[in-house]
Amino acid sequence: MAAVPQPETELFTESHWSPEGHGRITALCQQAFAGAPALRSVSHYSNGIIDFVVRRSDCPPLSSLVTVGGEDIANEALPGSRLLLSTQDLGALMRPLGTGELMRIVVANARGGLWGGRVKAGQYVSAHTDTPGGMPTVDAAMNALVSAIRTQVHHLPDELPGGLTNAPQPLPEDKGRLRIDFGTAAAEPDSPSEMRLRALWGGHVNTLDLQYAAYYRDWKLVCAGDVFESPELGPRFLETSVRSRRTSYRDLAQSLRGHLARLTDALRLVVPPPADRLVLDVQEGAVYVTWLSPRDYVLGVTLDQRQVTHAEIRLRRLASAVSEIRGPGRN
Repeated sequence: MAAVPQPETELFTESHWSPEGHGRITALCQQAFAGAPALRSVSHYSNGIIDFVVRRSDCPPLSSLVTVGGEDIANEALPGSRLLLSTQDLGALMRPLGTGELMRIVVANARGGLWGGRVKAGQYVSAHTDTPGGMPTVDAAMNALVSAIRTQVHHLPDELPGGLTNAPQPLPEDKGRLRIDFGTAAAEPDSPSEMRLRALWGGHVNTLDLQYAAYYRDWKLVCAGDVFESPELGPRFLETSVRSRRTSYRDLAQSLRGHLARLTDALRLVVPPPADRLVLDVQEGAVYVTWLSPRDYVLGVTLDQRQVTHAEIRLRRLASAVSEIRGPGRN
């Protein structure tokens, strides 16, 4: 098999970072560009401080025309630095869920996006792309990079950021004990709209991958459904009750509006907003947000780290179906 060509990159380092003393990490970041032509740059941080940036050679200026003292390293690292601040806040918000540390965040749209990941406590990597449609390959490359640094440099277990990338398993015939609650933005009880939503949740939410999903219109809850009470998921709730987990996901959804402003500021440094995808990948599963419009979105959850990629695909299918039934004239 022919070797994947290595694109030309340029390295910018801060004075405290020694390519000789830390060469393994630097080399792995440079190798991440092979097979990921949409990857614009990778930034590495220690305890919140930028160490170095690897950038694809001959990149044009960022679409935002960011300038920080004319320094390439500061300009290129600024989007990741902004994302790191959001990651710290969102990580603290999600910690009470009992699903582990926030280890990967993706905020993106069709034009490009930002990726951030925790290698281990105090060590953080970010990347971004301004290539339309380039985020999936960047996401895959960065997931592999973080796993490589953890396993090859620090000799720590692979935490599977992004989950497994093999073919999804078929859904079980028994999808679990589905419970659906309707919110203040829902239609009248037993209306055709409500019945269609029940059918959609029954066809997508399941015990294998997507275990929770909620639909918000104009930032108000329309409906939320989960299979948390299914026996297969019982071990997931030994320390956190089903009721408190449901409440926590609603609180998280309601708080997104404030966090979205900071995430949008970071995204704007790379590509024009708004975001249409957000992934908050924790050690035990992930939370996803797919926007249907700037004020309407579907939020999903998986509790199985292996299923992180597969659950997001299923949520996107659910979001597409919700978009078709939410009525004409909405944008």
